[in-house]
Amino acid sequence: MGWFPVGLEGDENKWRFDIIPLLAVIGSSAIQKHMQAITASPFAIFPRLMPAPESLLDTDRPTRPPSVKDVKIIGVKSGIELDELNFFANLIHNVEDMEKYEFRVYKIRYAMSDSEAGMHLNIPSSKLETPHPHRSTRHRIPIKLRTLCWLNVVTLISILITLGLFIWAGCIHDGTALVGLATMSCSTSVASLSARWYPRLSVRTTSAEVPSGDIIIRTRSGAFILVYGDDNVIRELYEGLEDCEYMYKGKKHHRLLGTSTVLLMASIILLSNCGSEMQIAIGVAYIILNSLYWLLALLVEPRDLWDMSRYEIEFVESRLGGSYTETLWQVINLSGSVEWVKNGEFVPSTEKWEEWLKEAGEHVGGEWDAVRRKDELMNPGVMFRNGRWVV
Repeated sequence: MGWFPVGLEGDENKWRFDIIPLLAVIGSSAIQKHMQAITASPFAIFPRLMPAPESLLDTDRPTRPPSVKDVKIIGVKSGIELDELNFFANLIHNVEDMEKYEFRVYKIRYAMSDSEAGMHLNIPSSKLETPHPHRSTRHRIPIKLRTLCWLNVVTLISILITLGLFIWAGCIHDGTALVGLATMSCSTSVASLSARWYPRLSVRTTSAEVPSGDIIIRTRSGAFILVYGDDNVIRELYEGLEDCEYMYKGKKHHRLLGTSTVLLMASIILLSNCGSEMQIAIGVAYIILNSLYWLLALLVEPRDLWDMSRYEIEFVESRLGGSYTETLWQVINLSGSVEWVKNGEFVPSTEKWEEWLKEAGEHVGGEWDAVRRKDELMNPGVMFRNGRWVV
């Protein structure tokens, strides 16, 4: 017997490909990053091979998209306080990539009114909602996955690869591979269907007048975001809870999961017993698909996949402060208020900070050396002269 196997035939000293089922179920880490986007895509229900299909077989589906923790949100005038940033709001701001003491300003509003959306979509005016005089009309086009995005491109490639494997298995008359590919493809399709969902956003249910919806977001690193926006937009993106509205619930969901699980187990047995040529072809296919999904997780961010055309997002400016105090003053100056600083407890509750906030409120809209004044208040025995501090 030689050092390495030779050939594909014979009972001994041949290459074996029983590892194929393992290639089919690895790669869950690459799938997880875009799992919710995968199951929200309309192309997800197409039968196809996909790495780690068992990742879709989760009985405990998330009730909402993943939010960002370790942030504090407070209304400039409304006074509302929140301790997490919703998923779709973070697609706009991407707070994880903000630098320490960075300050950004955004203006967000609906991209078009109901009447404009109706004209765009040829919706009869009689079917449109009558806008309330104190409520901004809402864009009827929901947040959804982009039709032309890299995730759908990878999905299309996987469909074409699966189709090519079917054709090749038929050409070489490998019935076991044909049935194995069919059960594996259908398992992925049924599992995706069981997890099919679309986002449901919160909307105002009252017509009462409310204060301006402008909000401040502060990250753990001391970065700030000021968002100017209509109350309806702010409630949808920041204040309300985003829900995952699933197509199938309860027993229907469980039946789909059970069917997908049985198909997956059957496909693993069948793929382990198909011919050597098909095992090589399927193995190469899974290597390619694992590589594509790994690149997708590495190079594509969730904000590149979702269509946010529901909103008109204007990035106004970005500044980088040298300290927390400097950045805080910039936010106060543009927001035109200090009350949110007190309500959010963004500074210590001491007499000296109270004095600083009082003076900051008096200088809103003008020029003021906030950092120097803070140092003077904290160190009353030290004076700033000729460009340096002296006792």
